[in-house]
Amino acid sequence: MGNTLQEENKETEEKIIQKLVNEYSQESFISLNAEEEKKKRLKIASIAGAVFLLISFIVYYEWNFVRMKTEIQEKDSRLDELEQNITTLLMQEEEQEDEILKLKSNFSRTVPDRDLKAEVEENINTLKKSSEKFIGKNFSRGNTNFKEIALTFDLSTGDELVTVYDLIRKYDIRTTLFLSNEKPSDSFGSLIFPANVAYVKKFIALGDQVEFGNHTWSHFNHHRSLRERSLRKRLILDKVSDRVLDFPYMAEELFKVEQRFKLISGGRQLSKIYRLPYGSFNQVILNSYAKLGYQKHIFWSSNVVGSLDLPDYINKPFVTRTDKLTGLVENVKNPFYKTSSEIRNMLFNWEKKDPHGMNGAIILMHLGTVRKFDKLITVLPEFVETMQKKGYKFVTVSEVLNDKED
Repeated sequence: MGNTLQEENKETEEKIIQKLVNEYSQESFISLNAEEEKKKRLKIASIAGAVFLLISFIVYYEWNFVRMKTEIQEKDSRLDELEQNITTLLMQEEEQEDEILKLKSNFSRTVPDRDLKAEVEENINTLKKSSEKFIGKNFSRGNTNFKEIALTFDLSTGDELVTVYDLIRKYDIRTTLFLSNEKPSDSFGSLIFPANVAYVKKFIALGDQVEFGNHTWSHFNHHRSLRERSLRKRLILDKVSDRVLDFPYMAEELFKVEQRFKLISGGRQLSKIYRLPYGSFNQVILNSYAKLGYQKHIFWSSNVVGSLDLPDYINKPFVTRTDKLTGLVENVKNPFYKTSSEIRNMLFNWEKKDPHGMNGAIILMHLGTVRKFDKLITVLPEFVETMQKKGYKFVTVSEVLNDKED
């Protein structure tokens, strides 16, 4: 009987153990399934995340690609337009020179032409060698980190001096005026004409609101004056120097403006910044002027919308053109002529389209041109007022180029 009881107890223990094993196995199975489910969900989540990131990358890439493609197309379109405009401008320049040569044909016949190739090439080589240790820089835009605009003016005949003077006082802006006599003469010109001198003195009296830069004395096209080989063209064309533009001649072009300004201002010095007429320069010219202490040549800003060299010197809405194939003369729209309304819209669109807005922009206008109607300078009050409301400051060129907010 004792054996029977022991067997029953043993059987009971085995059942209990078996039950515990079954329960444990079931729990382990459930736990294992839960773990597998968890891993499965994590795997699905990881795959979903990767797919999402991949789709996001593809969408961003496609968007960026489309944006870049659009920008490239806009730039290509702008380059095509600029190329057409440059071609038209060169044609107009050739036609104008032909007209000048015809008008001065009697004088032209009395001037024996001579090829100055040897003198020109020797002078260029001399300039290169003498200025090789100096690096001149061209600046077409200032610091884009600050909402500052440089509104600059080149002195031409001086007609708009009063307009700009009133603008400065009314809107409390700062500006830069580049001075030139516009003539090689020592007895007459923009910096000698009494009315201009009187207004330059008024600008000087405004103190640091006006910065004065150098625009050369004679207003020659430097690149052309450096390379022109025809003696006859040099003597007939006003924008080309009569003699080869060597280093002493170049130095004189800046020195005479400095001396005249010093006399007008009672001893004040020009800023060591300059702008060459017609925006015509090359690295040899920049380096040569850097040797004279003028390391900063000031150009103007451009973007896909257009150039901020506002075409206030273009006065003909239409021009005549002779078809070289048919010989017929036709009137065509001048691609360079812009109305004041067109310039107003261009300026606001320029700021809207540029990635930096008008931060650091350098604008060029001229004080006195052959244009007498619908003058572009009339857009400035609205432009200045609108930009000031947007938080922009109008500063001098030196201020727009520096590394601080003025």
